Amino acid sequence: MARIISDNIVLRPLESHDLENRVAWFNDPQVRQTLVVTEQFEIEKTRRWFERLQSDRSRVEFAIDTPEGVTIGVTGLVGIEKEHAVAECYCIIGNKDYWGKKLGTEIHSVLIQWAFEVLGLVKIRADIRTNNPAIFRVVEKLGFKIEGTLRQEKVVSGQRIDLYRIGLLRSEFTPTHHRFEVQ
Repeated sequence: MARIISDNIVLRPLESHDLENRVAWFNDPQVRQTLVVTEQFEIEKTRRWFERLQSDRSRVEFAIDTPEGVTIGVTGLVGIEKEHAVAECYCIIGNKDYWGKKLGTEIHSVLIQWAFEVLGLVKIRADIRTNNPAIFRVVEKLGFKIEGTLRQEKVVSGQRIDLYRIGLLRSEFTPTHHRFEVQ
């Protein structure tokens, strides 16, 4: 899988040494406030998942690095349906030193451009929490549209939450980054 280099980030294939950070980030209560996950992550279970991932063509997983090599999060595409040319995207900036630096928009922008240009996808979708204004700013800049509300869709921390289903067609995509290099 490719390395994707942009203005302020590098997406590289997820490696086994990234798994401890991935587990810690997915389990961090502050990070989880923006996620739609209910399970607690465990390192051994995650290692087994990573082994299966090597032959799973329905998803791609990247670590997010700074140009200086600091790993700050994970991103990827899940539920890739080649026959329909669609997938779901996600992004987690787990390293809190990099929160509020507007990197989420660039990460999504680069991942989506790669998905459209390299994988040939036509649509990217995601389910996002309705109470997360930061992600709304990110997805609006990229051209995502709200396609519907999934009312009381998930139970997170004992509370039923609503989700927005958002979607982005290739023809609606507006990249926010300048540099895009695939190695």
